[in-house]
Amino acid sequence: MLNLIHIYKTYRPKKGKDAEALKDINLTIAEKGLVFLLGKSGSGKSTLMNLIGGLDSPDQGEIHFYGKDIVSLSREDCDAYRNTTVGFIFQEFDLIESFSVYKNIVLSLELQGKEAKREDVVQLMESLELI
Repeated sequence: MLNLIHIYKTYRPKKGKDAEALKDINLTIAEKGLVFLLGKSGSGKSTLMNLIGGLDSPDQGEIHFYGKDIVSLSREDCDAYRNTTVGFIFQEFDLIESFSVYKNIVLSLELQGKEAKREDVVQLMESLELI
C-alpha cells in the first residue's frame, strides 16, 4: 500500500520563476492492481514518480509505503528501498554502453550485493526475450 499525504514540490531555478510541480497531492495506491499516470508534459508525472521512488524529496508532505515514511529514511535506507522495492525504467536509461546486456545485468545485481549466477542471468534474459 502506498499513501501520499499533502505532497508539495516546487522547483526553484537560479533564474526565472518558481515552478510548482505538485500542490497538495493526496493519493492512495492499493496493494494490487494497475495504475496509469496520464497528463500533458510538465504536469508533474515524473516528479511524482521520482518522489515515490525516493530519487527526490517533497517540500512538504509524507509518503508511506506499507506504513513506513520513506521521506524520513536515511540515505542508506532509501537506497535499499530503491534497490529492493521500487523499479524504474528511465526514458534515458542508464546502461553502460561498452557493456553487453549480460554485463549490465550482472553489474546491477552486484551493486545490490547479490550473487550473479550465470544461469540466473541467462534465464532472466530469456524471459525478457533479450536473447
